[in-house]
Amino acid sequence: RIMNAPEKASSFGLSLASRLCSIVNDSPATSVETVLAEYLLQHYNMLDTLNIYQFAEACRVPRSSIHRFCGKIGYANFSELKLSCRRETDSYRYFTELSGRHDFRDQLGHEIIHMVSDMNRRISEDLLGKLADQIDEARSVFLLASYSAISALKDFQRPMVLCGKLVNVVASPHAHDKLRKASEEDLILVVSAMGKFAETYNDFIQPLPGKKILVTASHHKEIQTPYDQVIVISSIDGHHIKTAYAKYGISYFFDNLYSLYYRKYGILQNQARQTAA
Repeated sequence: RIMNAPEKASSFGLSLASRLCSIVNDSPATSVETVLAEYLLQHYNMLDTLNIYQFAEACRVPRSSIHRFCGKIGYANFSELKLSCRRETDSYRYFTELSGRHDFRDQLGHEIIHMVSDMNRRISEDLLGKLADQIDEARSVFLLASYSAISALKDFQRPMVLCGKLVNVVASPHAHDKLRKASEEDLILVVSAMGKFAETYNDFIQPLPGKKILVTASHHKEIQTPYDQVIVISSIDGHHIKTAYAKYGISYFFDNLYSLYYRKYGILQNQARQTAA
């Protein structure tokens, strides 16, 4: 999705690379946006040294096209786009450094095993059961997350349909009409492993009615203020760092939540359908 000019990139919780990949995946191959996005992705590791004149010449477009492109994906100018790339690289440093190790497989396996053990200690069956109850009781359920976590939430959303419960997955809260009309009977579950998404939307979430829950690996208190409940999935502070908890922990959390929900409510739904048939 290409953003409208007034919309800020940070307000969507999307990384620059993710936005550029979305354009390449979804836009016509010959469009100016696709040409520019492909070039930036092909030269992503050299954006610090790329200037707008080189960029325009290489893509055979006027600089005005680059200015418009930056605005459409949420940046004030090309310099701000490049700054976003630097910030993103810093956030992912944990994984880039890990990937370069000769013992990558062993080390990653160790990190994941530690993560699972840690999450099993921190997140009890009772906690997941109570969250499943809140999901079942809510009139509407909204799952909010940045682009990087959306796939895990969609993997939770689809089988929930088989349990007779529709949940809404939201990556762009400002543009979501249903969320703006939320009521006291609704549940808003925000997933922000690194804390960035929660920071961006604190002011938006605060006045919304309904039960509000944050799932995060960040230990920073300032992101927790709008919420009735905060579920911290990691004993290690993952604020602004994409650790194993951000990449694998969110999927692990929602797989366990689905299992609890299915055992409490989904089996009953299936039995009711079989009886009706």
